[in-house]
Amino acid sequence: MKKFEKILLFGILALILGAFAGAIVWLVLKVMSLGIDLLWTVLPRALCFGNSLIYSLSVCLIGGLIIGLWQRKFGLLPEELTEVMGRIKKEGTYPYNNLHIVAVSALLPLIFGGALGPEAGLTGLIVGLCCFVGDRLKYKGAEVAALMEAGMAATLGVIFGAPLFGIVSNIEPDNKKEHYGKKLASKKTRIFLYVMAVVGGMLAMGGLTDLLGGGMGLPRFDAHHGMGFAQWKWFIPLLVAGVLFGLLYLVIHKITGIIGEKLLKYRVISCMLAGAAVGTIGYFLPLTMFSGEHEMGDLMNDWQSYSVVILIISAIGKLFLVNFCVDLGWRGGNIFPIIFAGVTIGYVMAAIVGMDGSFAVAVTAAALYAYIMRKPLTVVAVLLLCFPLTYILPLTITAVVASKIPVPKIIAPEED
Repeated sequence: MKKFEKILLFGILALILGAFAGAIVWLVLKVMSLGIDLLWTVLPRALCFGNSLIYSLSVCLIGGLIIGLWQRKFGLLPEELTEVMGRIKKEGTYPYNNLHIVAVSALLPLIFGGALGPEAGLTGLIVGLCCFVGDRLKYKGAEVAALMEAGMAATLGVIFGAPLFGIVSNIEPDNKKEHYGKKLASKKTRIFLYVMAVVGGMLAMGGLTDLLGGGMGLPRFDAHHGMGFAQWKWFIPLLVAGVLFGLLYLVIHKITGIIGEKLLKYRVISCMLAGAAVGTIGYFLPLTMFSGEHEMGDLMNDWQSYSVVILIISAIGKLFLVNFCVDLGWRGGNIFPIIFAGVTIGYVMAAIVGMDGSFAVAVTAAALYAYIMRKPLTVVAVLLLCFPLTYILPLTITAVVASKIPVPKIIAPEED
C-alpha cells in the first residue's frame, strides 16, 4: 500500500473512531445528566427535603461509601488525563479489558456532586477503545499511538465543544523535555488524523445532541464588551490575581496529595471524607459543586448579585474541592473547575475596581489556567470557546506570560 493511501485510510479510520468517541462521550454525559437530575432535583423534591444540609451530606456520604467500595474492588480509577498520557508514552498502549469499570468509575463522582470535570474518565475510555481497534487491525507502535492521540483529540474537543482544544493539546509540548519540532516532524500526518478524529467526534456529538439532547460545554461571552485603556490599565493586577490563585491551587494540591497518600490504604474512609467535604461545602457554597460549567453560566448572568466575599470563598472552595476530591479518591478532571475559579476571580476583580466583567474574567481565567497547565496555546484554544475572537490578544498575552512565571520548586508538579 502506498504511503498516501495508507495515510488516507488512517484518516478515514480516525474519522470513524472520532465519531464513536463522540457517541460514547454523549452517552456518558447523558447518563451523568440524568443521574445528577435524579439525585439533586427529583429525589429531594419527592422526599420534601428542599435545600437541606442533611440531604446534601447524606447523599455525598453515601456516594463516598459507594465509590470507596468500588475502588476497593477495582482499584483507583479513572486515571487522570496526565496519567493516561504518561502511560501511553511509556507503554505504547492502554488497557481495554475494563472499559465498563472505567465508565462507572468516572460517572460515580460526577453524579454524586464532585467538583470535577468528565475529561479524565472519558479520555481513558476512548484511548482504551482505540487500542482495542488497533490490536484487532494488527496495528503496532507508532500507528496505534497515532490512533490513540487522535481519539484523545476527539474526546477533548467534544467534551469542551472546542475543536481546537483537542487538536492543540496533542500538538503542544507537555513539558520542557518535548519540543514542537520533534513532536511534529516525526509524525506530520498526526495533525491530519487529529483533525479527522475531531470532525468525526463533533459531528456525532452534534447530531445526537440535536436529536436527543444532552452534551455539555463552556458557556460563551457575547461580543459586547469594553476593551480600551479603561480595561487594559488593570491588566497587570488581573494577571497577578490569576497567578496567585494558580499558586494557591498548587499549594492545595501539594497538601491534599500528602493527605491522600497517607489514606491510600483506607479507600472507603478517604472517599467518605471527600464526600463529607463535598456535601458540607457544597451546601453552604452551591457554586463549588459539580464541574462548574452550569454554575459559570449562572455567574455570567447575575454575578453582580453576589457579594465579593462569597465569590472569593467560592473560588477558593472550588480549588480546594477539586484537589481534595481527586487526591482522596473521587477521581475526575480539573479543567472545568479551574476555569470556573478563574472566571469567579475575574468577577471579583471587576466588582472591586468597577470595570468590564468580561475583560477581567478573560485575563484572570487565562492566567490561572496557564500558570497551572504551562501550555499557553492549549489555554487559548479552549478559552476561545468562551470568548469572541476579538479577545485573542489579551488571552494570548496572558497565557504566555503566566505560563512563563516560575512555580516554586517546593510545590511544582513533577514532570514525566
